[in-house]
Amino acid sequence: MISTSRRAFLTALGSGWAVQQLAPGARTPSGRICGASHQLGHLLRDPRKAQETSTWERCDVVVVGGGVAGLSAAWRFAGEGLDVRLLELEPTIGGTSAAGYEGVVAHPLGAHYLPVPNLEARGVLRLLDQMGVLLRWDAANRPIFDPRVLCAAPQERLFYRGSWHAGLVPDEALSAEELAELARFTATMDTLTERRGRDGKYAFEIPMMGSSRDPELLALDQITMARWMDDNGFVTPFVRWYVRYATLDDFGAEPTAVSAWAGLHYFAARKLQGPELEGSHFLVWPEGNGRLVRALADLSEAKRTTSALVRWVEPTRTGVAVDWFDPREDRASRLEARCVVIATPAFVARRILPEPFARRLPSRTSSPWLVANLHVSRRRQPDQAWDSVLYGADGLGYVDASHQLTPPRDDTVLTYFRAFGGRDAKATRASLLAAPWDSLAWGVMNDLRPAHPELREQTSRLDITLWGHAMPRPEPGFLGDDPFEPITDLGSEPIAWGHADTSGMALFEEAQAAGLRAAERAAHLADIDLGATWL
Repeated sequence: MISTSRRAFLTALGSGWAVQQLAPGARTPSGRICGASHQLGHLLRDPRKAQETSTWERCDVVVVGGGVAGLSAAWRFAGEGLDVRLLELEPTIGGTSAAGYEGVVAHPLGAHYLPVPNLEARGVLRLLDQMGVLLRWDAANRPIFDPRVLCAAPQERLFYRGSWHAGLVPDEALSAEELAELARFTATMDTLTERRGRDGKYAFEIPMMGSSRDPELLALDQITMARWMDDNGFVTPFVRWYVRYATLDDFGAEPTAVSAWAGLHYFAARKLQGPELEGSHFLVWPEGNGRLVRALADLSEAKRTTSALVRWVEPTRTGVAVDWFDPREDRASRLEARCVVIATPAFVARRILPEPFARRLPSRTSSPWLVANLHVSRRRQPDQAWDSVLYGADGLGYVDASHQLTPPRDDTVLTYFRAFGGRDAKATRASLLAAPWDSLAWGVMNDLRPAHPELREQTSRLDITLWGHAMPRPEPGFLGDDPFEPITDLGSEPIAWGHADTSGMALFEEAQAAGLRAAERAAHLADIDLGATWL
């Protein structure tokens, strides 16, 4: 049994009190908890009827949700002379690809890079072309990107057993057994990258719709990634850590909770490689994917309303009605449109759609994440990489927002990421939302302390963004009975759904493809001609 004084000390430690008591006189960073708008979103749980509608308007298109999928849907309608309205729950657009602009440099609040897209990701390549990032195509029909947005060297480093190592594999520090198993794992992934199913399609593709339907490959969705590792004899500590890092990074879940198909997709789905990438396979901006969000918003002609809680969507005799609430003015409004794109997670869409539509949506477990932005001032070291990972840490490491600047800055923002991949996501989510800032901040500092004992002195501010539902988990069976056949239209009514939940993977390419597909489907159902598909 823990004594009263011992329990009080542990409680104080969790609240951050011990930070000041154990190091009196040391700098104590300021900070806050920001995003997402959980309290406003949780009003959807309220069974009471929405207050009486005070305003009513007509438009051509309503897009519900201003993340990557919703912004991509709005972008698809641009140039058609349509009145498009976008309603977003958060105070800012972008969802988990949003960015922060306070401090010495812009920085991500979530997604922080875009891997060089496969040729099949036509929507993404169109966007990069319109942004001026895709400069031209070479003689082999490969895209040439602006070298200023390809991640500068050094790209990655790993803190492993007390010291930093270039890249994510500390070759000189691993045992012969670990090196041999890692080489075998890499060779296996290389083989899977090039493997095609009996239908002639790549085993793994991005977007996922292009992947093989070969039953032998689809059977991988019936086991976990951990089981696949066991079955194939990948047992050494470093390889197990490496795969766990990957599944937490892309799916927010442990290998024991991730479909083996999804886990292998992480390593084998990206195809574009070669000298045209100048050594980097990542497109990086200081604000991360916030730059892509800004581009989508600029290219779209939609009228955007933020802090807007959509309460109900239903067909009418002349189109679709959208009832929404503005908490700033305590006002309920209605929009009537020719068609509606629902670009929200499935668990939200089910609450705002009538039952016949809602029952078609998939059920996904969503992973909670913590993102911390540390505003620091320190002398930059020559080996300072864009992405710094700590072996065995609770978090996934951090990226340096100033890395792509010329020259990089000493004063910068370090963005730290932690995915909570345990099985009880609901309980973890509730604990995170109830935790005070100082407890969460202490956890971040403590996790980084082995590599950066001086970090507290260097940090003036530490802001924390909590994403209670950051991303869907691709659990075994997530591909469903009809793999790669997206649920887009929900019947004959001009309502279409498109979100990363559609595929079950929170990749930029998947979210964008889902948004574009939903826009095209909704337009078709409303007899709006958008021309040839972008997909």
